Amino acid sequence: MAKPNLWGFKKLASKPWPSAGAAVASAQGQTQFDLKDFLQSQTISRLMIRVKGNVVIAGAAPGVATGRDNPESLVLNVTARHTPALGVVSKNALTPRGIIQQGIFDRGYGIHGTTIADAAGTTAVDYWLPVNFKMPGSVNPIEWGLPLALFTSYQVVVTCGGREQLFTTGTNTWDPTGLVVELWADYDEGVAGAFHLVEEFEQTVPVTQTQADLQVILERGFTYTHLLFIGQTANAKDGTLINGITVQSAGRVWTPQGDKNAPKIQAWNRESHVNNTAESLTGTYFVPALRDGLASRGIDASADRVEVKLDVTLGGGPSNVIIRGRRIVPQGLQVKAA
Repeated sequence: MAKPNLWGFKKLASKPWPSAGAAVASAQGQTQFDLKDFLQSQTISRLMIRVKGNVVIAGAAPGVATGRDNPESLVLNVTARHTPALGVVSKNALTPRGIIQQGIFDRGYGIHGTTIADAAGTTAVDYWLPVNFKMPGSVNPIEWGLPLALFTSYQVVVTCGGREQLFTTGTNTWDPTGLVVELWADYDEGVAGAFHLVEEFEQTVPVTQTQADLQVILERGFTYTHLLFIGQTANAKDGTLINGITVQSAGRVWTPQGDKNAPKIQAWNRESHVNNTAESLTGTYFVPALRDGLASRGIDASADRVEVKLDVTLGGGPSNVIIRGRRIVPQGLQVKAA
């Protein structure tokens, strides 16, 4: 008797870009996938959203780059929800910038698509946005997987735009009709046991003045294992915006206030997580709370909220800080063996 395959990797679906026709600025549209249309009892380790095809650019009046990631920001964000919800949004409005920057610390280096120039011609596009479940650096990475057997649906919504996301001004038109959005899955078969209930989120915090204590509250009921802070001015990463990051809760202090610690957090990141010495960490600061691969040593907010204070210096503006995090209810899901 043949042995069962214990894992798989395949394309689940391919859908047309949600807007069509040449335009200087395209209307935003959404493409949706339900994993339960393709998989039933597997445990998802990773999803990969692929944008592939051709963009036809016409005109002789190119615009100015917006400062967003090019070409990844043709996708505005990715949101995924499971039913029953169990009090979380599995992937909560994740932006390409957040996905790219978090990827540096998950794998040790960044992966970027080939930039699209705002110049007449037919341009080939092919890039991936990985959405992780199985967790790099964990003692037991599969505990972070998504056990589909527990859910009746898992809706992945990809919000898409056009030229306006990458360029402003100018009168060139882009026709994205030739693009498709593919969904690929890396999954494991026959896995049972305890899994974390995971929410991966992004929160945008406006910076309107220079201050040493810009406060952000992260909700209780979770253990926070990854906190990433990205400073932005005029949509571009800004290495002068964040001076220091304080993380504290109910008398417990993980990174103290007043240290002006942002540059040293970056140095710590390079020492512990970044394999490529040429990797740019401009405006990017990672607080790795998955200590020694153990979620039990993370930032415990089961009873008390987490308070973040940002020491910021406002320059030209408009500026903001993206806080991207992973938070879990430890071993909140149970899957029985078949």
